[in-house]
Amino acid sequence: MACAKSYSNCKEDAPRILVVDGDAHARAAFCLWLTRAGYRCHEAASADEAVDRLNRHEIHLLTLDIQVRDKLGLDVLLQIKQGWPETEVIVLTAEEVTATAVKAMSQGAYGYLLKPIACDELVFQVEKALEHRALVVDRRNYTATLEAKIGGQTMAIRRAHEETILRLLSASRYRDEETGAHIKRTGLYSELFTEVLGWPDDAVQNIRLAAPMHDLGKIGIPDAILRKPGSLTKEEFGIMKSHTTIGAQMLAGSESAILQMAYEIALFHHERWDGSGYPHGISGLAIPESARILAIVDVYDALTHRRVYHDAMPEDVALEIMEKGRGSHFDPYLFSIFTAILPEIRRIAAENPDDRADGYVRRTAAIELPAAIVAQSHGDPILIG
Repeated sequence: MACAKSYSNCKEDAPRILVVDGDAHARAAFCLWLTRAGYRCHEAASADEAVDRLNRHEIHLLTLDIQVRDKLGLDVLLQIKQGWPETEVIVLTAEEVTATAVKAMSQGAYGYLLKPIACDELVFQVEKALEHRALVVDRRNYTATLEAKIGGQTMAIRRAHEETILRLLSASRYRDEETGAHIKRTGLYSELFTEVLGWPDDAVQNIRLAAPMHDLGKIGIPDAILRKPGSLTKEEFGIMKSHTTIGAQMLAGSESAILQMAYEIALFHHERWDGSGYPHGISGLAIPESARILAIVDVYDALTHRRVYHDAMPEDVALEIMEKGRGSHFDPYLFSIFTAILPEIRRIAAENPDDRADGYVRRTAAIELPAAIVAQSHGDPILIG
């Protein structure tokens, strides 16, 4: 087994190799060759010893005798590739079990060598396997860096969208006293709602920015109507109702998922479960879920906070009024969700009072819905565009 080539001693940063073989003489020979080739080498006589070395050291490559005495070699290989996927494995086998060695390659081994093994042959295979490992690690690192960069850019774009939306909406504060903290709270309430409903993460984030645009169309309503402290006449209320279609016209036609959702919320958030709402008088599941959610949280927030046309109501009074609208004004299943998450709704409201104009404050809270509420689900599709 003499090596045909002279090798230098290993360095501290040299790749670390683990030789797993039940034959002590073979282990000693392989480690000698690999050490002379410049690698750091460890030995293991069994699968358990191999796992112990893997747990204690970063092993770049492992040579595995598939005759290892305490477990079948393929079982050991599977355990290694599951626990240490970046560790390359070269299987060493006798000629009569070549088929097993080929199967090992399908389970993640880099290659195999037939015994008796020559020094140059082993070192060559180790070099190639380590080159393969380096490429895999580089690709992984590149992918992680790229994903982080793209993720950072995505977050920057989302923050820019959020800032732009909030700045545009803040302009309406000069016309409509219902905006400001109210629009932010409705976004946070809606975000919470959709998290509990299990919406996809992107859609959850989108509704937090889309919901505050529900009353954007009020920009087109005359001040005499918008800021009137008393009741509106029939004609004035007809004009006020047009804020839904005005807002939808302002938001229509965008390729942005946020603005598409904002469009459906602006247009449909005054529709009612029983079809008595406006502007189109649609009912039930024909109303997008985003708009049905906003209908609930918008009314709750409007009743429990001061407006130009009324003082803030005690919450119990507001909830009593809203309860009467379950199944007529509000989707009954979503209203059950609302009542279940009320403690977190209250916390969001307390952390975002009317005198807080900037930023969002919301702490994530785990919410487990009662089984009776879950059983009510009407299996509604998520409509986000």
